[in-house]
Amino acid sequence: MLKPFDLPRSLWFLALALLPVISLGAAIYAYTAGLPPALFLVWVATSVGLLAALLALVRRAATGRPYQVLEAQLHPHFLFNTLNSIATLMHEDVDAADEMMAKLATLLRRTLNRDGAYEIPLREELEILEIYLDIQRTRFQDRLTTVVDADPATLDAMVPRLILQPLVENAVRHGISRRTGPGRVEVRAWRENGTLHLTVLNDGAGWSPRALSGGGLGLANTRARLAQHFPSRYRFDLREAGDGGALAEIAVPVKTCPSAR
Repeated sequence: MLKPFDLPRSLWFLALALLPVISLGAAIYAYTAGLPPALFLVWVATSVGLLAALLALVRRAATGRPYQVLEAQLHPHFLFNTLNSIATLMHEDVDAADEMMAKLATLLRRTLNRDGAYEIPLREELEILEIYLDIQRTRFQDRLTTVVDADPATLDAMVPRLILQPLVENAVRHGISRRTGPGRVEVRAWRENGTLHLTVLNDGAGWSPRALSGGGLGLANTRARLAQHFPSRYRFDLREAGDGGALAEIAVPVKTCPSAR
């Protein structure tokens, strides 16, 4: 007979994570059906609290594995930013907020279902990133255009999981959200002389010299993960890209997925 703890730990984390996410979706639905605001806020706070507890558990489970600790830091960071966006959108477009919640559940399912895998093919990293971009397109609608252009020769290259998401989140949060008009985020990948190049560009209002001296958690985490995974063999630049935009670029040695060799 199969015992509960015979299942991969990540599946249990996934199951637990979906409960508060589903609860948040139910709260939005109940609010549209007439739930009093006070009860709605209590419901949301309880759901977010449960999710925060789960993420703390994930981080604790990663103790002793520094690369997993750094990755675990990303989950509450982008999760709470996304939940904040959903809460804001709820007052403007409840259907869109509900759609964002469903896509967030899909994103959590994809990021927690690899049983501890730290490196993944770029192909899979871009699939996860596309879900996040879809959430942001739902949020900004016609204000956000996204482009993902990856040379097919790069798709089997191994990269740390969620290495691009913080850069895209930074581009959206500090670039697109500050614009009154339409904005654009471009993600590109190519190989050159044994080096994998990854860039994230936004076309305006995303540049701040403060980012060079640390920026936020997402950028600091990216630097730390690259330094840990590619010691003395990586480059991470953040610079102005014209018209107030910002360009983040990662350059690391190409490491091909074993199954593609």
